[in-house]
Amino acid sequence: MCRYIGLRFAMVLALAWMALPSLLWAEGKTPKPRSFAEHIDKVPPISLNEPFLELLGQADQPLAYTYREAVKLTGHSCGAVAGAWTITRKALEALYPGSIPVRGQIKVTMPGAEDEWYVGVFGEVITFLTGAAPKTGFPGAEFGHAYNRRNLMAYTENPAGTPPPRMIWIFERTDTKAKVGVRYDLNKIRPPITPERTEMGTKVAKGLATPEETSEWQDYWNERARFVFENADTLPGFFVVEKLSY
Repeated sequence: MCRYIGLRFAMVLALAWMALPSLLWAEGKTPKPRSFAEHIDKVPPISLNEPFLELLGQADQPLAYTYREAVKLTGHSCGAVAGAWTITRKALEALYPGSIPVRGQIKVTMPGAEDEWYVGVFGEVITFLTGAAPKTGFPGAEFGHAYNRRNLMAYTENPAGTPPPRMIWIFERTDTKAKVGVRYDLNKIRPPITPERTEMGTKVAKGLATPEETSEWQDYWNERARFVFENADTLPGFFVVEKLSY
């Protein structure tokens, strides 16, 4: 009997502990809990044909790739992840005007080395959408290399040293050889990065910030990604797409 009462008491304590954050939030003593920031699910999906899935009988229509999935892949949303998504969207729109892009039939030339700046992070998102992969990609050996993804993404061997706003991300269709370059000027993102905000990010990461400081910094961080999507098609010079010669 005592054991039963003790177990019930422990369960009550556990439930009370789980409810504590909600109670504190209601009292205004802790920031409102967050799941996915609102901007993540507002980004329109990108539809892609995936011939390899069709070959295997795993799809019979275009697939919708979502920004939420890209966020899960990279572990976060930020100006770089939002920028990589938008760079790819704009390149695909230019290469496949009025039609659905074909995943796995796109080559990508990256503007730097994998570990230079955030070039590799951009690459993860671009690979997710286009299927283009570096040397780690699927070779398609079992299918006569017809569905090869390996080496469709090329990084420079050494750091290129190009300032990020001047980097050009090159996309090429493997069937028509049509090619475009996309530039992305991160300096136009608002609110801007400042030493104080960078310092606060470190403070938040170390668990040293107050709840109010944490909430304010999170709003700043998510506003930068939101800014990318809200201004990608209207802000002059933010994203620039150029057709390149074959």
